[in-house]
Amino acid sequence: MLMNFLNINDTTKKLILIFCYLILYYISSNYFYNRHDPNLLATMYDSGRYLNLPSFFDGRVSGQTTAWHLFFTYTLFVRILEKINLINYYVEAQYLIYYLSSILFYKSLINFNFSKTTSILSTAFIVCNPFLVFWIHVFNHAGITIGLFMVTFFFLSKYKEGIIYKIIFFISLFLTLKVDGKVFFTAFMMLFYQFYLIEKKRPLINFLILSTFFILYLSYLSHYAVTLEPFSVIYFQSDLIANGYDFIKIDDRVMKTFDKCSFSEFNSLRNHFCALLENPLYSIKVYATRLFMLLTWINPYLSLKYNFFAVGMMTFIYFGLFMDLFTTKFTKFKFLLISSYLLTSVMLLPYLTRGDQKPVFYGLIFIIPLCFSGYEIFFKYLKKNNMQ
Repeated sequence: MLMNFLNINDTTKKLILIFCYLILYYISSNYFYNRHDPNLLATMYDSGRYLNLPSFFDGRVSGQTTAWHLFFTYTLFVRILEKINLINYYVEAQYLIYYLSSILFYKSLINFNFSKTTSILSTAFIVCNPFLVFWIHVFNHAGITIGLFMVTFFFLSKYKEGIIYKIIFFISLFLTLKVDGKVFFTAFMMLFYQFYLIEKKRPLINFLILSTFFILYLSYLSHYAVTLEPFSVIYFQSDLIANGYDFIKIDDRVMKTFDKCSFSEFNSLRNHFCALLENPLYSIKVYATRLFMLLTWINPYLSLKYNFFAVGMMTFIYFGLFMDLFTTKFTKFKFLLISSYLLTSVMLLPYLTRGDQKPVFYGLIFIIPLCFSGYEIFFKYLKKNNMQ
């Protein structure tokens, strides 16, 4: 059936694609019934950062008017919808961005030499994924984040084909960086890949420029985003305990380390580096538990049904990923994809993990193509053996 679809003409493909998107929208919009709640915008988490602000610069984070630059892209998105009186259709607007981005994502996979089969299945897996679609219906920047990464990924694939693609790539990358500070490491990997890993001219100069940008932007985040979580909540693993991970013992040494390393009340990286040096075993246990949650999506605080499907999805992805890595050559491009995925989790280790996986779900778009590439290789191998 898939091969028949690939052989039909482009106009018919586009009509079928649009029809499928409309069906997906209808099904998911009816499933997530809160879409029709008239009070949803007023009561949604984080709505105070973006809605009904006196000006673009008045959104507050932890009492400070920093939302306009920490979450610039989503603030801009909401303000535009308010200005044109379409804020009540923000779900439809997010769907439109999500769907258009998925088409560009499919084209980017083709540009990066994935097969049509792998590209179609990867895009379908993302578009139909309930864990991702859920955030399209929430008043939060999570849905826009994955769309921005798919768009930026497309222009990265076209970077060398003309000046217009270079300009749009940097615009898209800027909007991605400014949607949420937690995406910085992942977005930076795209720059590192394009301007150092595959750049054959001036690698030393590019490395120095990239290093300077990395240090400056990380300093900016450390200064402005440090107040988002108290250090005590993180170090004493209150979030992990709330999610059922209460096996890490807090003893006198842990308390002494906390007192010594509390340079700031808030979640400073300096605090974490100090604690890691003073009591490495405890810090490693906390970080390893967070990493386990983020990479497996296991969360005992949520339902058995959730965990069954979440762990099943991640097992499916990892199995296909390992088949690709074990049967094909490891390349710089694969390094980009895998490191981008892993950095989405590593970036979150010192921060709060609430169990919904929202901060890291966008990382899936980087390894899903490798996953389906692995399954395609596996099925070709089985087909070849059956013919012999």
